[in-house]
Parts: sequence; structure tokens; C-alpha cells
Amino acid sequence: MGRRKPPFLRVLILAILIKEGKLHGYSLYKRILYHTCMKWKPSIGTVYRVLNEMTEEGLVSKHTEGRRHYYAITPDGIKYFLKNSKTPLTRMAGVLTIVLEAYLKASEKGASTLTKDLRGRLGALKEVLQSHDI
Repeated sequence: MGRRKPPFLRVLILAILIKEGKLHGYSLYKRILYHTCMKWKPSIGTVYRVLNEMTEEGLVSKHTEGRRHYYAITPDGIKYFLKNSKTPLTRMAGVLTIVLEAYLKASEKGASTLTKDLRGRLGALKEVLQSHDI
């Protein structure tokens, strides 16, 4: 029996490559840490193992420039992303909605207000939703 592939990590890697374009492995790893606010830190070895698996499957392409390996999403990677991101996106949106509503309700009763970082991330989310008429 083979290793269980971490689907969330695969979807996150593909999302970053779609949004930001070609990246070298360590830069991609740093983006993962940033987007998860360092609350979830896969090992760098896990990230490279997943990148190698995705390269073998044709989901990403790997190009060497000097001593660095750069990764870019392929058309098959985009198909994989679209197929596999819908369910987690739906789950995350539902959880985010209830947690945010509860947080805002609690903050009306004297709890702390939104942090600058959270306000900025929610503002970015609002811009994405508005730019796509969602």
C-alpha cells in the first residue's frame, strides 16, 4: 500500500502556483507558511516529496535554472485543482462563516476586536468575492 497523499497540501501548492506563477521550491514552502500563518508547517521534505510526486503525475512542471528548481502548474494541474478544491473550499467557507459570525458577535460583548492582520485578510477576501460578483 502506497503513502497517503496529503490532498490539502497538493491543492494549496497548486493554488499558490496558479496565483503567483512559477516559483522555486523553497519560495513555495515560505508561501505555504505565510498563507497558513505558520499554524500548519509541513516539513520542507514533505513539500519537496509532494512536488516530485506531482511532477511525475504531470500536475506541475519542473525547470532547473542554475542551482534552483522552479515549479509551474500544467493544464493537468489546473484540472486537478478544479476537481479537488471544490469540496474543501465549501467546507472552509462554512467553517469560516460560522467562526467569523461568532467572533464578531462575541466582540460586540467586549471581546477583542479584529486584529490588523485578520482585517487585512478579510479585506482581501472581500475584494476577491466582489471582483468575481460572488
